[in-house]
Amino acid sequence: ERVKREALAEYAEMERIGVGVIRVARQQTQVAVAEQMHVPQSAVSRLENQNDCLLSTLRKYVGALGGTLEMRAVFPDGAVELDGLMRMPVAAEEQPSL
Repeated sequence: ERVKREALAEYAEMERIGVGVIRVARQQTQVAVAEQMHVPQSAVSRLENQNDCLLSTLRKYVGALGGTLEMRAVFPDGAVELDGLMRMPVAAEEQPSL
């Protein structure tokens, strides 16, 4: 029971932290990230405080911080790289308004 409570608490903490911790670790401001993403600062704030976002939005966010988003699915018998999803172009009309 104690282990279960600790695991739930750790999960809740990870959910609460959100992607903003990446920006802080990279020593960037929301304004700087917003400029790189070509969105208002308020959109970056919303992204950092929401629980769910589109992969294309997360890719833009990580890119604005100078990184590249990578993704893989891990199964008991091995892992599958899903980098092809990250390389798909996002048409301007398909990009979500933040």
